Amino acid sequence: MTSFLHAYFTRLHCQPLGVPTVEALRTLHLAHNCAIPFENLDVLLPREIQLDETALEEKLLYARRGGYCFELNGLFERALRDIGFNVRSLLGRVILSHPASLPPRTHRLLLVDVEDEQWIADVGFGGQTLTAPLRLQAEIAQQTPHG
Repeated sequence: MTSFLHAYFTRLHCQPLGVPTVEALRTLHLAHNCAIPFENLDVLLPREIQLDETALEEKLLYARRGGYCFELNGLFERALRDIGFNVRSLLGRVILSHPASLPPRTHRLLLVDVEDEQWIADVGFGGQTLTAPLRLQAEIAQQTPHG
């Protein structure tokens, strides 16, 4: 196991999960949300946001701070990839009402291919963050630990 994954699992208070399965993805998704908070202080102050792997590791794992979508999902993407998941970043639009026009794509989330299915993982949406990944399938209700 790499030093990064050791630090990641330590921060999550989670045993290492070495096999990329849907159940492992669910476990990691919930553990990440429970251990690493959403925090947008640097965005609001404003401080420079660094999204490279070293900066994310330092801020979120060693300084034990939280982050916003680009940081949290960036760290989660790296952890999933290092475990062996097939994962990539996506940009999405945040639509909370009925805007006159489509807002820009300002939110980072992840698409994970595992067990011949595609899953949306998002550990960086503040109070409305998913507590479990969702299978990329329209027209079906999906349960998460919070409903």
